[in-house]
Amino acid sequence: MLGRNSILVPRPGRQMLTPVPADMQQYFVFGLVLAVFGAFLWGKLSVELVALGGAGLLLITGILDRDDILQAFSNPAPVTIGALFIISAALERTGQIAKLGRLFNVVAKGSERRALAALLIVCAVCSAFVNNTPLVVILLPVILGFCRDSGAKPSRLLIPMSYATILGGVCSMAGTSTNILVDGIAREQGIAEFNLFSIAPLGIVFALVGGSYLWFFGAKLLPARDTLATLLDATKGREFLIQAAVTENSPLIGKQAVEVLEGRSRKLKIIEVRRRGRILEDSLDKITVEEGDRILIRTGTKGVAELHRSDDVNVGLGENDLAPMEKREAVLLEGMIGPNSALAGKSLSQIAFRQRFGALILAIHREGQNITRDFETLRLEFGDTLLVEGSREGIERLKAERDFITLSEPTPENFNLKKGPFALMGILLFIFLASFDFALIGLPGMEFDTFSAAFLAALFVLLTGCLRPREAYDAVEWKILLLIIGMLTIGTSMDKTGGATTLANGVTDLLGPLGPWGILCGVYLLASIMTEMVSNNAVAVVLAPIVIRIAEAIEVSPIPFLVAVMFGASASFATPIGYQTNTYVFGAGGYHFKDFVKIGVPLNLLLWVVASCLIPLLWPFHP
Repeated sequence: MLGRNSILVPRPGRQMLTPVPADMQQYFVFGLVLAVFGAFLWGKLSVELVALGGAGLLLITGILDRDDILQAFSNPAPVTIGALFIISAALERTGQIAKLGRLFNVVAKGSERRALAALLIVCAVCSAFVNNTPLVVILLPVILGFCRDSGAKPSRLLIPMSYATILGGVCSMAGTSTNILVDGIAREQGIAEFNLFSIAPLGIVFALVGGSYLWFFGAKLLPARDTLATLLDATKGREFLIQAAVTENSPLIGKQAVEVLEGRSRKLKIIEVRRRGRILEDSLDKITVEEGDRILIRTGTKGVAELHRSDDVNVGLGENDLAPMEKREAVLLEGMIGPNSALAGKSLSQIAFRQRFGALILAIHREGQNITRDFETLRLEFGDTLLVEGSREGIERLKAERDFITLSEPTPENFNLKKGPFALMGILLFIFLASFDFALIGLPGMEFDTFSAAFLAALFVLLTGCLRPREAYDAVEWKILLLIIGMLTIGTSMDKTGGATTLANGVTDLLGPLGPWGILCGVYLLASIMTEMVSNNAVAVVLAPIVIRIAEAIEVSPIPFLVAVMFGASASFATPIGYQTNTYVFGAGGYHFKDFVKIGVPLNLLLWVVASCLIPLLWPFHP
């Protein structure tokens, strides 16, 4: 029997693992990287599990040991990104980001051009310091509400909003997780770290060039398309909900709920069945009607006439069948499935959507198509836009669902406005600590890097009550952090096995005749293309060690190449899947995939030229 301090030791001659031979390890790692990226493109598996699974495989095969795995967990980048999530959440929970929505409506004043200008400026500035995802989530219903009131088309504004947050993110090291990640890898390699505004000169040019492109050419390239709710609202007319009770001698008693409306108008639809005040969550074909059951029926105007002979609701379905009790207009809601929603990956029948929320799905927008039938077997996905109709009570239950984003109206959250000044102080504290040169006042020992500044600022907003600990935990995008840790481990394997050096030599041989500038152009273009297909964080982790080895091979500074990776991996404009904010606006704006290609590819190429010209000037190859 083993004691608690016993150690398991393999018997001589037996191996617990079968390591990959040293001469095959590079090939194994290359194959693993291709398999991981292939799984990302396939999209059927959770990206963080794919990355962590790859890390586990490297441990099992002996290519990496325990210390190599722990090295990824000790990298400051994931903790820095987590701290910035908390700071952004503090601004959101205290209503500071919501104030931007009110400011937007004041500035726009019903004009699409003024609205576009306000979006480009506000989103670019704010995204340099806070996570752009909550910014987009808060502004989405505000913009859609503005479009409903002014008659503007959401498709003319939502892509510019997403692009503006991406362009603003490259104006500082804190603007996007990609920048922080590349900085962390550079520090591990002993390269002088970037400070908060090291990349600001190029980032500001990017924002100005990208904003000008959207301002002058957006009107010609952006589609004028109605949203899902607008398309259906124009044709369906008013809808009503009728609540009726099963009477004492009703012939419906003992029948299945699906049989209640047999032989009557197809415009009548049962939404829910209540028994003794409780909603029955079984499917309608499994519910046996009992005396006193309350049945909620959805119907159009013509259906109301069938249910009632007069407005004082008496006959209709028959006095001996159902006794109508109440008539009210149905509530319509447009919403989106978020990335961490419990509804994602499940079909409506698995969720028991109708029974659980007392609501019906009228249509789903996915990948440029409006789906209006056969919902029960369709699995919901992140980015799906739903048009839902039901009772006020059921709609409120749906709005309370975690990571279900309401698009029809701004989410009426209970903001902790009293803590707003502390949240603003938290972000200002982060900016001050990360950018101020304390040596100027004789305190060189008090220098703070991005990690230290983010950690202290996050601690400040927690101690001042801007967020409760549970809210801070929920604010962190754990999927992103786990993806980063898994990919950092895979990146370590490329460096340890010499795979990064092999790839660097291949790139150098191919592009070497073009000199450092030609290699830089190729690195940026490669990062930009890859990030349109897979996670920008994964692209940064794979390319950063390679470009460091390229710089060593041609004996130049690695800084220009690392900057090219930062900007190239963040410049995702050509597809709705390359960056999370693009996915959010894809469904909400009623876009097609080709809309992103048409407006995004020219912007990608334009910024590639800008970066290729300015990076060598701002960060010389031979400092």
